[in-house]
Amino acid sequence: MKNLLLFSTLLLTTLGAFAQLTVKPNGASDSYVYVNDQIVYVTQEINLTRNSTLNDTEASIYLRNNGQLIQGGTTSSNSGDGHLSVQQNTPETNAWAYYYWASPVGYSGNLGAPQPAGNPWAGVKNIYEPLGVTAAQQAATTTGRDGTISPMTISTRWLYTFKTPGTEALGNYTRINSGTAVPPGFGFTMKGVGLVTPGPDQVYEFRGRPNSGTFTIPVAAPTGVPVEGQMTLAGNPYPSALDLNKLFYDSPDNDALGTFWYYDEDRTVASHYYTDKPYGYGVYTIGAEDTDGDPYNGNNLGTYVAAPFYIWNSAGNHGGSVATSSNSDLNKRFAPIGQGIMFVGAATGTVKIKNAHRVFFKEDTAGSVFQRPGTNENGEVSTENSPDGILGADSANISADNRTSGMRLWVVFDEAITRDMVLNFSDQATDGYDRGLDGMSPLGLKTDAYFPVGNDNNRLPYVISTINFAANKQVPIAFKLNKTTDIQVYLKEEIKKPYQQAYLFDSQENTYQNLSINGGRPSIINLPAGTYDNRFFIVFRNPNVKKDIPQSELEAKNTVLANVNFFQNNPQHQLEVKNPEGYTIKSAAVYDMSGKLVISEKNLGANNTYSFYTGNLSDGVYLVKLMTADDIAIDYKAIVHNQ
Repeated sequence: MKNLLLFSTLLLTTLGAFAQLTVKPNGASDSYVYVNDQIVYVTQEINLTRNSTLNDTEASIYLRNNGQLIQGGTTSSNSGDGHLSVQQNTPETNAWAYYYWASPVGYSGNLGAPQPAGNPWAGVKNIYEPLGVTAAQQAATTTGRDGTISPMTISTRWLYTFKTPGTEALGNYTRINSGTAVPPGFGFTMKGVGLVTPGPDQVYEFRGRPNSGTFTIPVAAPTGVPVEGQMTLAGNPYPSALDLNKLFYDSPDNDALGTFWYYDEDRTVASHYYTDKPYGYGVYTIGAEDTDGDPYNGNNLGTYVAAPFYIWNSAGNHGGSVATSSNSDLNKRFAPIGQGIMFVGAATGTVKIKNAHRVFFKEDTAGSVFQRPGTNENGEVSTENSPDGILGADSANISADNRTSGMRLWVVFDEAITRDMVLNFSDQATDGYDRGLDGMSPLGLKTDAYFPVGNDNNRLPYVISTINFAANKQVPIAFKLNKTTDIQVYLKEEIKKPYQQAYLFDSQENTYQNLSINGGRPSIINLPAGTYDNRFFIVFRNPNVKKDIPQSELEAKNTVLANVNFFQNNPQHQLEVKNPEGYTIKSAAVYDMSGKLVISEKNLGANNTYSFYTGNLSDGVYLVKLMTADDIAIDYKAIVHNQ
């Protein structure tokens, strides 16, 4: 293969693809590659030689403004003492604020002996303070509790890894101090800088040898009494985005992976003590496998529920009213550069992070959004071609229209602790555990809510549950209380709902409370201390409501047929459907007379009117089939005439 040897400054503003890449000084003159809002793709290894430390262009490769580097192949033999420089920022920070990181580079300096080729370990030595476009200085460290903004000084008291699977209560954290003790692929904790509440956006710069190749992370199955998920602090080890859908469904290598947890906390609290600071883990499930070959079209984004901001302690107490973070459907599929993530095991085994999982995916155009990449519900996805089929997209352009059908619930305990939960509906799901579709609850809180999933002898707590919808199903929702508690259950969000109405059913009292999203009151219950995992259910029929009472199949079909009307409006080139009774339509299909499917829509909801564009159809007779949530089929023959 040809080696590319760069002897002069190269400003890269278009996509670049190289077999191998070598960057080294030309005598006393610096040489570097500057990547601005673009991708560099290298199929094999990279060799970097460090520029003079006296100049502002010490690094060999600069990734700026969403610039990213992707390497192909299955192994890495990157070498040299030169640096790749890439920046990441936290949206708000201060000396008390934890974030979870994963370094995109290893330490390429001299630690008593030159680092071997490949992927050296990382640590605080890889973190720099930006001083300009290319200039930077290595961050200072302190053993004190508080870091400072200028000069950037990082406290080593809060630098930890979590390399052995375990629970938060077990605290399998290992202190890394000021050394390079973080293997590539693993994450680490680090607190911010500056005594401001809340602090400003803070930019960190990572410099070192770029990571490439495969990294193996151990995970373990849920364990304990009560059963809890076990986590390992890993993350995105590359100077490019990481597609978690590709990673999750890389079978059989990653079949042991269950879900992802994201650390979050109330960063406005000016304290280092956990007894003062509300914190917890948000849960992300990857959803169905993306098999259409286009990871940027807005499909298969998965589901995220926010951390409850519960103050962790063994007694389950809390420090008063605590706000829950946003319930937005946040895009977690594409992990940004530097993002640390807890990998939670479905089984005991390993997870392999590979070059094949890397993608060119830009963060929010307003700036990097570390920890919680934002979405824009109104935009359209933009893509662009790049080497070896790597595509580019902007996270701000992901559409919300492709989200999974489901409902989001907020369960509020004593107007203080809020548990965010999601019940999704999918034809691919079962009533039991579905890997990739169900997200296990983090932490073992004394007061909590969850969906018990599994058979009666092995039901585990989940905060994201996905089922195959049926109107007559009863979905258990459990409450675990350490004292007498007022509970409010809010229906906060509905996405392409397949039901007419949802209720909270108390099987002991035989009561049904509406779950209403349009300004309705929450469902309210008061319970003494205890665990209630077989008493309360989310249901979709109320026998006290006439329209919910199941009719005979023939009677029900005749009622629906009498109330749904069709009209083929040829002048307007559309098929019009009137649904005045608001039956929930879960699918609509139009076939030509040869049996070819020409129109297909799912989860249309309970609208009173629908229209389907027919201007692109040939003249002729077409069969229209609607299916309600109660599996009642409605047929109609439409005569299309577009001339």
